Amino acid sequence: MTPPPRAILHIGAPKCGSSALQMALSASPELRGADGRRYAYLASHGRGVLRGGALSRAARGAAHGYANWANMARGADAETWWRRLEAAMRGSAARGVVPILSSEGWIERGRAFGARPGLGDGAPVDAIAFVRPPLDWLNAAYWQWGVWHYGAFHNRNTEDWLHRARFRLGRQVAAWAAVPAIRLRVLPAGQDVVAGFAGACGLTLPPSGQVNGAVPPALIGFLLRNRRFRPSPHASAVEFVFNRWCLVPGTPRPWAFLPRFAEAAWPALQDEVSRLLDVLPEDEAGALLADPGWRSLGPYYARLRAGPVPLDAPADMAGLLAALSDGLRRVAGALRMQPPAPPQVPTARAPVADWDAAIAPVLAALVELDRLWRRGRG
Repeated sequence: MTPPPRAILHIGAPKCGSSALQMALSASPELRGADGRRYAYLASHGRGVLRGGALSRAARGAAHGYANWANMARGADAETWWRRLEAAMRGSAARGVVPILSSEGWIERGRAFGARPGLGDGAPVDAIAFVRPPLDWLNAAYWQWGVWHYGAFHNRNTEDWLHRARFRLGRQVAAWAAVPAIRLRVLPAGQDVVAGFAGACGLTLPPSGQVNGAVPPALIGFLLRNRRFRPSPHASAVEFVFNRWCLVPGTPRPWAFLPRFAEAAWPALQDEVSRLLDVLPEDEAGALLADPGWRSLGPYYARLRAGPVPLDAPADMAGLLAALSDGLRRVAGALRMQPPAPPQVPTARAPVADWDAAIAPVLAALVELDRLWRRGRG
């Protein structure tokens, strides 16, 4: 009989459903498993730990809509970080509770976790990772971080990103698999991640819905031209606000790479996929390979040949303005406020600057009303 875990660590990977899972866990931080045991989702907060109702309130008041455990600290703060994590695990065990901790950056920290002498004490620790095929991941990561690092969308920087983004999933998973105290599960992110995590752990979790999905290309273009709304690669709160209130049916998923760039990067990506598959049990490897994107560029050629999606097409700008206006009405309604007057819509031939001038105050108002709405929920 498999012994129960001492703790459950959700370790990522980034851009693989972490936000949806953390939102679901934040909404239901105290759980009873199918095995009858109590489970508790914990989040770090400053020098302390959030749990229970306090955790849920903090998540409701956060722009991202969830609470999680901070990624590993560096330098002088590293030992303090470890002591807080290990104390939370020990304290939960003393109360007969299995702690659940989540940080998508931990996928890179397998060796560091393996080096902690206390990790091997007692029952095993379950680590669960969700992963997606390399080209899917690199494209999603480019729009989440890369394009904001470069400050503009251009073929030169997408080519550079394919070589600099360092898809190292095979090495990362192998490092976790080598830790004796860890029972590792690797699951496809193409499924419902919340349901997949719940099933793997014997838990019941509420669905979280759309959390941090791809935003319309027109919004990306606007944010690149108006960096005050998204000043850095990690300042993504505005995208969560947009997804919370705004709907753009049928919006194309932004795509960054030309065929020749993907083909040049593919051999190195396949080496990394082979490293990953080598350390997985047969059933987990088979579940991943059900998606042909792990081993073939074939599923991507239609998107690759179509080329990158434009970020400033007038029709898309009009759709963005309409979606923002609708979202503003929704949040105003949630606050029982009168929505601001609708903006004047530029003509179809108007320059991009006119569209930006119309969109900016609507987005600013949406962000402010969302802040008021969250303050009332926290």
